[in-house]
Amino acid sequence: MKRSRILPAVLLCASLASLAACGDDADVAATPPSSAAASTAAGSSTAAGSSAAAGDDAAASGPVDDAALCKKVSEAGSTMKGGITDAAQPDGGVKAADAKKAFTGFHTTMTGVLATALAPDSEVATAVRAITDEVGKAAATDNPIGTAADADFAGLSTALTAACKTVNVTVTF
Repeated sequence: MKRSRILPAVLLCASLASLAACGDDADVAATPPSSAAASTAAGSSTAAGSSAAAGDDAAASGPVDDAALCKKVSEAGSTMKGGITDAAQPDGGVKAADAKKAFTGFHTTMTGVLATALAPDSEVATAVRAITDEVGKAAATDNPIGTAADADFAGLSTALTAACKTVNVTVTF
């Protein structure tokens, strides 16, 4: 009997949706609605490409403190969620190649951001690095959604949420 991967994929999308819902109201107000609609319509390959570009931009923009790191992981998680949501098939499944693109985009972005962290050994940076590493491991497998579902994202999410709370940023991953 084959193990169903639909529920873990739905749970992953739900957790990423809650991550996307959290953030700074100023960031939301500064983003024009047409930009968000255009990036959603562009598809998962564009979302992954945007994530990679964001990682390059983060490295160029200079060092980030823990609060900015929390906001960046929230943004990257939202982009990853968008890529997975855009790639969802009518049966609820996501092709491995599409999941890899979304996961790789997140991993690339957050690796770039972590490289610029002011406090690379802080509780926030450690929590972000743990999630980034797990997403990177999932992206490197033949079944990224299944690998992500088997990872301890609940524990990693709890650690990230608690760490970001210490710098007054609400994040739910």
